[in-house]
Amino acid sequence: MKVQPTAPAVRSLPPAGRGAVLLDTGFLVSLIDDREPLHAAAVRWLSNHHGQLWSVPSVLVETARFVPGWLRPQLARAAATGLVRVSAPDAAGYARIGSLLEKYGDAKPDWADIELIWLAEAAGIHRVATLDAADFGVYRIHGRRAFDIVWPPGTIT
Repeated sequence: MKVQPTAPAVRSLPPAGRGAVLLDTGFLVSLIDDREPLHAAAVRWLSNHHGQLWSVPSVLVETARFVPGWLRPQLARAAATGLVRVSAPDAAGYARIGSLLEKYGDAKPDWADIELIWLAEAAGIHRVATLDAADFGVYRIHGRRAFDIVWPPGTIT
């Protein structure tokens, strides 16, 4: 069954702060799990970052899947305390996600990446902390603007 969205609108969120950054799964896993090779780099980056941190529910789900159960409460606390602001799509957001999944379908994007593109468009955020530079190098915000990959250190976009 193919459902046609009534409008591929992007829900407008309050504008994110100037230094706002989207957090992808790889960053959160590295931050939470001190056994990860990039843990120290994630902690160092976070200690020097003073802007808002944003993510989406699907990134939290992916992160929870990749970290041991005993570390999952830290992830929940990061969202509960506002360290990471979590924004979920509404109906218009899901319509936009559907359009983005069709647009990038040949690349077989994962849901969390597409949900982050939606949030980038809805909140006006163009910076992302991700280990997925190959895919985020292809994705475009509103079909035009490239993401600025700010973590890990040395990532070239």
